[in-house]
Amino acid sequence: MMKASAGLALWCAAALLLCIRADVRCAIRRLNSIDDLKEVNFGQAVPKHSLLLLHWFANTVEMDDSDVIRLTFDPDLGTYGSHHYGNYERLLNPLPRGDFRYRYYTVGNVNRGQSDLPDYVLEPPDAEYRERGNRGRIVFRVREQDGQTVDQVYLTQHYGNSHVTNTRYDPAYTYHITANLLRQIRAFAVGAQQRNFLAELAEDFGSHVDQSRLWRLTIRWQDLACLGLLLYMIVEEKHLKGKPLPPKRKLRPAPLPPKGKPGPAPPHCVVDIPDPAGSHGLDPRSWLGLRSRDCVRLEVTTGENGRARILWRGVPINHVMEGAMVVLYKDNNSQEAMFSKVIRSQWGDVDTSVRLNGGLQARLHKTKTKCCLWTTAAEEICRGAQFANPDKVPLSGHQASLQLFVKDGKACARLFVDKSFANWKKEFSKSWVAFYANPLKSTRDYEWWQWQWATKFQAAPDALDDVHDVYEYRSNLTVAPGIQARFILRNDTVLAETLSWQ
Repeated sequence: MMKASAGLALWCAAALLLCIRADVRCAIRRLNSIDDLKEVNFGQAVPKHSLLLLHWFANTVEMDDSDVIRLTFDPDLGTYGSHHYGNYERLLNPLPRGDFRYRYYTVGNVNRGQSDLPDYVLEPPDAEYRERGNRGRIVFRVREQDGQTVDQVYLTQHYGNSHVTNTRYDPAYTYHITANLLRQIRAFAVGAQQRNFLAELAEDFGSHVDQSRLWRLTIRWQDLACLGLLLYMIVEEKHLKGKPLPPKRKLRPAPLPPKGKPGPAPPHCVVDIPDPAGSHGLDPRSWLGLRSRDCVRLEVTTGENGRARILWRGVPINHVMEGAMVVLYKDNNSQEAMFSKVIRSQWGDVDTSVRLNGGLQARLHKTKTKCCLWTTAAEEICRGAQFANPDKVPLSGHQASLQLFVKDGKACARLFVDKSFANWKKEFSKSWVAFYANPLKSTRDYEWWQWQWATKFQAAPDALDDVHDVYEYRSNLTVAPGIQARFILRNDTVLAETLSWQ
């Protein structure tokens, strides 16, 4: 009798435990937007580094327009330090009984030697976001078919005293991440660091970040400035008091012009692209990067190692589904493609193999397939502006000016001297031009050996200027965001400094 009572008690205890764990699973909070992320207590209960991990994951997986998520790496091979997660503590929903196509995996170990996560996750530019306890993790469920489809994603963390709790995950700080949130985070992909784009991105997500803050984000995070903006919005901005947020700007399709009356031509577009909203039944507010006033945005920007990067925004979904390609050309008049890439999303960017030069232009084309295998560019849809070097800046008190420009991916300086300034070489006999990693550097803290005497500049071979004599200095410094050129007199007086490279 006693044995039966003991067995019944154990059974009841086990049932109660299962119910408690089921309640825990039901209590896992669902995060569906960046606004939801703002309500998580990052920096106190949850490590700030978890945001970097989530940003990396969102931009590493592939997503189609139906929110189907697919892995771009094999977790069974331990890529990025990923490995199987058994869910033994029943933190998450049990796998379908008898269906061996499903498995849970975890990723996020930042211990060097055990992970090949990118540098910005392991060592972010801002020490405030570096992982100290190595607690944050992402758990995802894979359906091992159709290219390893991910159907569930969770942000979680080990208990603070993980050495006591056998490295279990803390259910109180486990969050279900939806595909919509991943898609929003992907709008903050690394590489698109121009301040004008950052301002538009901030406006789209209801941020009141000012220009000075955007400047600081660009300087500190450089080509990770979009990530820096995301972190600012989630962690810092929500604590600002007395400064109301502006209303979120709804992304609505532009009204169609009356029949027979063409509407105004959008910037950088050679043809009007039909608004796809009606034919596909999509909510225009979900088109990240699609701004009705801009039509399609195509831009050539600074990529890695002095290469050109193509950025595209707002490509209508019907073009993506029918086949679209971004193509790089030498300039607006060129008909010979230098690089091409089939695109699979309405927005994105791609690093090309072409060295950055002024005049480069990105165009959007339809695609066609040859011999059932080879995809090539077909009819042109629209084109962006040519890549332009920054404007020259005047040398204070002198009839001359300085320009920062790029040639074959290298930072260069161009000196414009008024033809009436005949004794400029005597005036600038001990003057020099130097390159700096960012505008915060002191005058003597220029890049190693990246300078030249002003009188040693070479005559520009292709200068067409009736007003100025033009001279150039081509350095060996790979162009990158933040780089600045300065013209300095013999007594270290700075006569001119260019804007930082974008």
